[in-house]
Amino acid sequence: MANLNENNALDFRNPGPISDALLSVPGFVDDLRDHTLESGYSPNKVLAFSGALAMLAHLSGRTYRDAHGTRTNLYLVALGDTGIGKDEPRRVNRRLAEACGAGATIADAMASGEALEENILRSPSLLLQADEVETFVGAMHGSSKNAQGLSDRMRRLFTASAGAYSLRATASTGEGAVVYAPHLTLFGTGVPDEFYDALDQHAVRNGLFGRCLVVRAEDEYRANLPTERSLPPDLVKTAKALVELERRIDDSGVLRPIVAAETPEAAELLRRSAEANMALRKRLAEANLPSARALVVRVNEKVSKLALLHAISADPAAPVITAEGVDWAIRFVRHVTEDMLFESQFHVAEGRFDALVKRFVGLLAKNGGQLDRRTLMRKLHVDHGTFKRIALTLHMCDMIDEERLDARKFIYTLKNAA
Repeated sequence: MANLNENNALDFRNPGPISDALLSVPGFVDDLRDHTLESGYSPNKVLAFSGALAMLAHLSGRTYRDAHGTRTNLYLVALGDTGIGKDEPRRVNRRLAEACGAGATIADAMASGEALEENILRSPSLLLQADEVETFVGAMHGSSKNAQGLSDRMRRLFTASAGAYSLRATASTGEGAVVYAPHLTLFGTGVPDEFYDALDQHAVRNGLFGRCLVVRAEDEYRANLPTERSLPPDLVKTAKALVELERRIDDSGVLRPIVAAETPEAAELLRRSAEANMALRKRLAEANLPSARALVVRVNEKVSKLALLHAISADPAAPVITAEGVDWAIRFVRHVTEDMLFESQFHVAEGRFDALVKRFVGLLAKNGGQLDRRTLMRKLHVDHGTFKRIALTLHMCDMIDEERLDARKFIYTLKNAA
């Protein structure tokens, strides 16, 4: 995953597009993914799969856990360029929620931490579907009180899914209000560069970014002429059963979720994955890459969540965590984490100049390792003086080569990044 070479321009390499093999979970997720693909004008498998996975994470909230106490709440972000079909998964999820009487459990935006808590009090299982998620993330690391409060509550709610969450006392929440096993799922969509540009060191190192699974969707350039089809009856039936199961458990007054069985082979795979990730965390700490280490800290938790969702999708009535499900979860999380590490190294910066330096490197890395000065200046939106400072900084750090072709044309090449 990490190069960790002292004389390398890149710490992390591009894993490339996610494979179709990772965009399949038998049962509910595949069924909802396929329906979404058929119903949109610009079908995109990554987006349809991400929306379906987030919907199952939401519908299974508070009702399932594994033997280690893991719950199914996810913070899932799907990124893609404008016009590739980001609206359709959100629309289908809302239709399905309304069809099973859970329309009030979906929110489209959240302005503050207080608003988030009020929604969680009304609906302990909440799906937040945030379009232009870069604006949402950007607001969370701002200096305003609302921004800091939203970021803090997002982190606390993620961790509190297996316990209790104490709300701030307000007129609407009441003094001393407590929500048991709060289940917040985030399904955000946005544009890749804008999302990563919205991050800063604080958002990464405080663990918010590390709690997310950020999936990148490529434009499939497929057109579809959808017809307004009803949701598949079996899909609605399963969704209704999941909603009713949570209501029965909640109304009982004793939150006793179903514990998914775990095969010995699955348990061994989880153990080996945890050991490998601990070794990676140590390497990142020794290489003095704290932002990267903060990102991989929650890899084991993500693997467990996805393995549990794989089991629920296949058989909601009697879920079993299998070696097949764990293997898929490990490969999915590994790919997503590698992509997050690759992208964040070009965007997460200490200040404006550092951000420009990293963007310069990112532009080279994503364009075959080489670009001319005119193209770089146009994409960076900087004046000639600032550009010279950036190039000089990178040249002194032995990260780029500069070649002069004539009086006006210069070529910049990223060193040792192949």
